[in-house]
Amino acid sequence: MRRVLLVGWDAVGWAIALTLALGLRYEFDLDADDASGIALLIAVAVVTQILIGVALQVYRGRHCIGSVDNIVDTAASIALTGFVVFVANVVSVAEWIPRSVAIIGTPIMLLIAVGSRVAVGQHRARKARPDHSAAQRVIIYGAGVEGQQLSWSMLTDPDARYLPVAFLDDDPQRRGLRVSGVGVHGTSADLADVAARTGADLLAITGRSTDGAAIGELSRAAAAAGLEVRVVAPLAELLRPVPPTLLIPTQAGSAPNGGRAPVSRPPAALESRAKRFVDVALSLVALVVFLPFFVVVPAVLLATSGEVIYRAKRVGLGGEIFTMFKFTTMAPGDGGPRLTRAGDPRITPFGRWLRSTKLNELPQLVNVLKGEMSLVGPRPEDPRYAAFYTAEQRKVLSVRPGLVSLAFLRFGDEEAYIERVDPDDIEAFYLNELLPEKLAIELGYVENWSLRDDFRILARTAKGLLT
Repeated sequence: MRRVLLVGWDAVGWAIALTLALGLRYEFDLDADDASGIALLIAVAVVTQILIGVALQVYRGRHCIGSVDNIVDTAASIALTGFVVFVANVVSVAEWIPRSVAIIGTPIMLLIAVGSRVAVGQHRARKARPDHSAAQRVIIYGAGVEGQQLSWSMLTDPDARYLPVAFLDDDPQRRGLRVSGVGVHGTSADLADVAARTGADLLAITGRSTDGAAIGELSRAAAAAGLEVRVVAPLAELLRPVPPTLLIPTQAGSAPNGGRAPVSRPPAALESRAKRFVDVALSLVALVVFLPFFVVVPAVLLATSGEVIYRAKRVGLGGEIFTMFKFTTMAPGDGGPRLTRAGDPRITPFGRWLRSTKLNELPQLVNVLKGEMSLVGPRPEDPRYAAFYTAEQRKVLSVRPGLVSLAFLRFGDEEAYIERVDPDDIEAFYLNELLPEKLAIELGYVENWSLRDDFRILARTAKGLLT
């Protein structure tokens, strides 16, 4: 129900935002033609928002409503939707409404969606706060990260044992700072005065830079003001190792990770989110740019072979099996090896053209939006051949497989390469010679991945296809 309400609220938000933008554009002097045009644009916005929201997992409850992560995901989905709406209006045969409406409506929608989520988050936070009427009143020395985290922990503690009433900090840049409604009331020299004004019972000293001499001086001043003193231990002291006697011994000869193949260190969280954002944004742009092919190619396939989409099982992130989409290029129901060479008679004439232009790969943009693939990464392998991966080669499964690949750039067209070599046993040649060379290149990509390199690979792929 919460997901349905979120989707419905965003749909209403786009309707309000675009209608208000159109009204501002025409000073609210609207007619019937304007109403029909804005209705079409609202429909595009709602459908796009749902698709992008699902791709970015905005409606899956991955983050608490009103949290920073939730706001970032929501803002990204709205910005992308606004871009698609603008492009749809520009490329339409007859402009539905002025182009400026999408430009004006997107920030209005941002205010509606983000503002409502922040309001809900704040309401929940206030509602969840326990009753601190009997709590000890605490002055926190140090308004840095440790002090802020301590204040939040006190305010959300179900037992309500402590209530932060003031911060003290000797850093002049933190004067006037407020954290969760609690302000910095002065420096360590003001301890006695602040304790008297706030009726504090306890002083909590935080901060990794607070040395022993400073703690001793603060403790003496706190004792003179009638305050208890507590020192917040650094994180390294809180995270103590488990005693050896409590460790469960592993079976002899068993692998440390339960026998699973080792995996490479995944990209940092921020880099991973940036890569996913780029995947979604560029995939949506590509869908708009190649929209004519998504109309013409299926029509030709239906007229010639009767089958449009080829669904292939592939090995994805973490070894999970997923269904990869392609336009059909081979005669329906034909058997034989899963590998093909350039002159394979099973490939239809139109399918041969699709393969040469790589347009048969376009449906994989849907796999990218679903999160099963990335725009750039190791090409997904058939489970039949992935079963022969060594432990080292399985490291390529630590990232999402890609629509384009570094191995393709360095190796060239795989089918043409196999045709030139002309092996007697195509599968034996692939497993023993071609696949290990490809995986060596893909492992280099995984170990040295960067977003900048992804853009370079995309640029080189586009150049290669166009020349």
